Amino acid sequence: MKGFILLKNKFKKNEIEVALSCVVLLFLWQIIAIKINNDIYLPTINQTLRSLYEILSQERSYLDMIFSTGRSIISFIVALMFATIIGILAYISTVIRNFFKPLNTLANSIPMMIVILLALIWFDKNNAPFIVGFMITFPILYENILGSMIELDKSLIEMANVYKVNLKDKIIKIYFPAIKFRLTPIIASTISLALKVVIAGEVYGQPSYGIGTMIQVEKINFNTSAIFAWLIIIVLISVFINIIQNKISRSTFTWKR
Repeated sequence: MKGFILLKNKFKKNEIEVALSCVVLLFLWQIIAIKINNDIYLPTINQTLRSLYEILSQERSYLDMIFSTGRSIISFIVALMFATIIGILAYISTVIRNFFKPLNTLANSIPMMIVILLALIWFDKNNAPFIVGFMITFPILYENILGSMIELDKSLIEMANVYKVNLKDKIIKIYFPAIKFRLTPIIASTISLALKVVIAGEVYGQPSYGIGTMIQVEKINFNTSAIFAWLIIIVLISVFINIIQNKISRSTFTWKR
């Protein structure tokens, strides 16, 4: 009981410190913005909130959010499907594993901007952001899926072989849980990463709808307060994804509580 109280007090202390940090950062933002006195360089909090209200008052803004978030989630799901299939094949066959090793290393090494530019050259402006999201998230998912199977307890596999457990049950009861436990903690961060690169792709590709498209429009108009407002929206979307992630984690790792 005493340990629980100490842990609870620690969480409260952490929350207070985080809240204090936010207040200090907002205070510094406002002071610096007032000192500069140029909303093109740095708008005040009031100007940003006004732009945020204007953005949320427009129906098109919600379409932009839906398209950007949708591209991110779809690219993540497609990358997860391919990563699962190829990861399983790579676990079974060292030939496939060695074949994808240099490709995966190359994908992890290429700067994001080059990936975006190549995607815009190879694909149309509406599909390029989706492709960018896929190319960035696939290596992360593939490495984690392959790693989860390689790190499986060998005695567990041997026991399944001794008792002649069929392949279907092995996949459902041994491999799938291992993959799930490995991927669950990184779902939110991977989707958030996909969201960032998708928006970056939209900034350069200018699809019909997308947060990146609107950011580029505001940049052309030197409307910095609107850009800051869109950044707040992106942060809120990421926070929402993290909340869902936490709910999934609590249900997945119930045994840890």
